[in-house]
Amino acid sequence: MNGTQLYGLRRMAVTLRTSRHPALKGLRLKQKLALNQVSKQSKLTRLGGLYYSNTFTPPFPSRAYDRYLEGVVSICSGRPLPIITNFALTAKCPCDCWHCSFSSRVKKDELSLAELKRAIAEVQELGTSVIGFTGGEPLLRDDLEEAIAAAAPLSAPLLFTTGFGLTAARARALKEAGLLMPVVSLDHYRAEVHDRGRGRRGMFDTALKAIALFQEEGLYVSVSFVPERTMVDQPEEMWRTIEFFKELGVNDMRLTSPILSGRLAARPEEKLTPANVRTIYDIQRRCTASPGYPGVFAYDFFESEQLYGCGAGFNYLFIDAEGNLCPCDFTMISFGNLRERPLAQVWANTWRRFAQPGHLCYANLINDNVAARKSKVWPLGPAQAEEVHEQCPSFDPERLPRFYRKMSFIPPTI
Repeated sequence: MNGTQLYGLRRMAVTLRTSRHPALKGLRLKQKLALNQVSKQSKLTRLGGLYYSNTFTPPFPSRAYDRYLEGVVSICSGRPLPIITNFALTAKCPCDCWHCSFSSRVKKDELSLAELKRAIAEVQELGTSVIGFTGGEPLLRDDLEEAIAAAAPLSAPLLFTTGFGLTAARARALKEAGLLMPVVSLDHYRAEVHDRGRGRRGMFDTALKAIALFQEEGLYVSVSFVPERTMVDQPEEMWRTIEFFKELGVNDMRLTSPILSGRLAARPEEKLTPANVRTIYDIQRRCTASPGYPGVFAYDFFESEQLYGCGAGFNYLFIDAEGNLCPCDFTMISFGNLRERPLAQVWANTWRRFAQPGHLCYANLINDNVAARKSKVWPLGPAQAEEVHEQCPSFDPERLPRFYRKMSFIPPTI
């Protein structure tokens, strides 16, 4: 594993440093304790002179981390901004994944590099401190390094990849461009299971090679783990896979439960049961507390009503390969396209509807409504998106997630 996981006094010393950050100067003790309580849910790893907690937070100290804390304070004070923005650089992909949320998107008319750079600058102007590059498979873009360089250092760049086509030279070039946190798709400890889920033979070995190449560059390496519900029904299989990740020496794991979007829109049976969610919570807690295991960001845990809730359209933004702005990667609706309207205007049109965090995953919440429209073009455009949101509001004012209650959240003036 790259870096050193910090526990005890060493971790406390770093926590004390971050608690004195100028951006937190005006917060009350209750609010600082709320931030500290959330940070305890992630590991802390020292790597290359920086401290990493997870792939949703920039490393400390960095300009991106400064902007991240400024953004959290702004949001809780009633001034929404997209702290995290993901860009799908392409809809093209060598895989045919069982859970793909992007397979139905148009595979042409991708944003040019000039359009991407302009959009990156615009979301940074709005306050974005973490920028993820996804797809499709972003490694298929020859100009990926230039997009990453445009994001750094104001935003911490992430890369979501299957590893397809990655070489040692390109891993080095990506690091030199500013890449901090590569996230490699890996769903099982057995090659045949992973390859079957990805719809292409050899992807298991491709993923392992990518992990090794990124580790050789000294990067904070994460895996994206999307287990089928039948796998979550077998906790022993889940733990075998996590033990495998530990053996690989990855720093972090994004544990994403099946979300009813894209290919899974017509497969509600994949949605996790309450017992499954308890299994996910157990993994989150045990891995976080156990040295040597990768850190875990389990969506079911962090996006629950007991913690952050769902930030789709509230503090999170997704821009697809054609320039459609969506509340998140999995919500198949859009409130506008940056080629047709100013990006800031589309964002404002979005957050006015998502003015508070939700207590449920919004993609799952709207799935039946969206699927019933039987569209052949995704995402649904602004007119239908507004209908969906009117019929399925993204938040309940009476169910504000616990973190925001403790932060004394001030609803924005709409």
